[in-house]
Amino acid sequence: MAVRTRPRAAALAGLLVAVAPFTMGAAQPGPAVDTGRADLAASLPLGSKDLPETRSTQRLAAGVALTTIVRGRVAPGDHWTVDVAIPAGELPPSPDPDAPSSVLGTRDAATAVAARLTAAGYRPSVVEERNPAYADLPAGTQGFTVQVGRFPDPAGANALVKKLKPLGFKGVGTFSGGERTQTDGPWVLHELVIDPHRFTGRIEEFHGDSQTGRRTTSELAALGGALAAVNGGYFVMDPAAGAPGQPIGAVVEHGRLLHEATGGRIAAILRDGGRRVEFTGLRTTLLLRLRGGTHTVAGLNRSPGLIPNCGQPGDRPSPAPLMDVTCTKPDETVVLTPEYGSAPPAGPGAQAVLDPAGTVVSVGPRDGRPVPAGDTVVQSIGTEADWLTGNLPVGSRVSLEGTVTDGQGHEVRFGPDDSVIAGGPKLLTGGTPDIRPVADGLVHPGDPSYFYGWGVRRNPRTAIGTDRAGRIILFQADGRRPGYSQGLSLDEEAGVLRAFGATDAMNLDGGGSSAMYTARTGLVGRPSDPTGERPVGNALLVLPSAARR
Repeated sequence: MAVRTRPRAAALAGLLVAVAPFTMGAAQPGPAVDTGRADLAASLPLGSKDLPETRSTQRLAAGVALTTIVRGRVAPGDHWTVDVAIPAGELPPSPDPDAPSSVLGTRDAATAVAARLTAAGYRPSVVEERNPAYADLPAGTQGFTVQVGRFPDPAGANALVKKLKPLGFKGVGTFSGGERTQTDGPWVLHELVIDPHRFTGRIEEFHGDSQTGRRTTSELAALGGALAAVNGGYFVMDPAAGAPGQPIGAVVEHGRLLHEATGGRIAAILRDGGRRVEFTGLRTTLLLRLRGGTHTVAGLNRSPGLIPNCGQPGDRPSPAPLMDVTCTKPDETVVLTPEYGSAPPAGPGAQAVLDPAGTVVSVGPRDGRPVPAGDTVVQSIGTEADWLTGNLPVGSRVSLEGTVTDGQGHEVRFGPDDSVIAGGPKLLTGGTPDIRPVADGLVHPGDPSYFYGWGVRRNPRTAIGTDRAGRIILFQADGRRPGYSQGLSLDEEAGVLRAFGATDAMNLDGGGSSAMYTARTGLVGRPSDPTGERPVGNALLVLPSAARR
């Protein structure tokens, strides 16, 4: 049973966007290409103005060009050190491998840790960590870290971590170039530009054959027959938060809503097969229509009671978006469409199974048993389970209707060539930086270290943007590899995209998920995870045909 949304007016012919790679030391760049990018800045806002920089451009197809930029050098002052944890600020370990590993604290707490280190014979430094100004967060102090040692390589820092542990200190080796301080890099950046006036193909959100499960960006690209791809939006990694691979935020494929929005968080709407991209915050309203009226549905293609990144009315602890936090709700109903792709989650409550025509064929407990292909499952927990068993008898007919609204409360309609991928935060609006970490749930109350590690420090990043000419930019920055590529802070990412001529842009998933792929050369750049390319939930595919899959 597909979610019915109101269609929009007639759509234009579809377009495809392709991504192609340039891997350091592997594939060689093609001949110089005229990309028509007179707006591409002569110098990027990274490091000193006189840094060495090389740009290599490949023509992948008519109207599609990939530029790889290698900028900078290792700065003489960059070094490895040890950040020592401040007990008063420590939190339970996060299942997210990209969660910040250093902990900030107050000045007094940091000073107390430093005094203990001094008494143990070390010479620590208490460092004030600051954030730049954002649209909804003024520049200011994030907190204080305690640092010990200065080493030319990670081995020295890691050895010190081991020495400190028996003394009661927890620490982690960090590279100074990863902080949002002056550094000369280096940086490795990949920018794919698609001109919809010259290229005929498609850009689509793609999750494979299931809304659950994880594959690498390269695997998703191969499965979808893509010319190229970048990793997509956020997804569930911890089984305690739902089914691994389950997307987080609004997802639309071929005009069909497949996952609810994260309460007003930004998303990219790819119109007419990717020919146009719109950025807006989205909200969703889901209703079961049955004999005698309607009933509100809280979620779509997720586990009942578990809301990754929060953002829904009644969510605990936050009805507003809160990144990497899984909220709970004791009483709610969710719908699992055939695209969910896995056996329904088991647990307390009740469920009804609907055949493809929307007829209830069974009602019973949430036992986790697979259902026939093409069937839809309605699951309820808490008081909602009593509603389900009393209102969805076998033989009754049920339909699901979804309404999507934008940041102004206006209904957003989709055609069969439209798709949506969620992300965040917004980076640029009308050519001006527009990063709102508080509204986007990146600033965690009581835990300043979260946003410091996630947004202020440098990390691998992936983004999608558009320029004044309507060209689509898919961007990926390697990071967390000192000596190869530092990565970018959020404001640096916005600045680089602005230098590329982007007027509007949105951050996608990053860190170890950040990846770009082309069919010609395979994976572009170097993922940051030690195990290599990370399996993700979905990707943005560049398909070689205007025809829908």
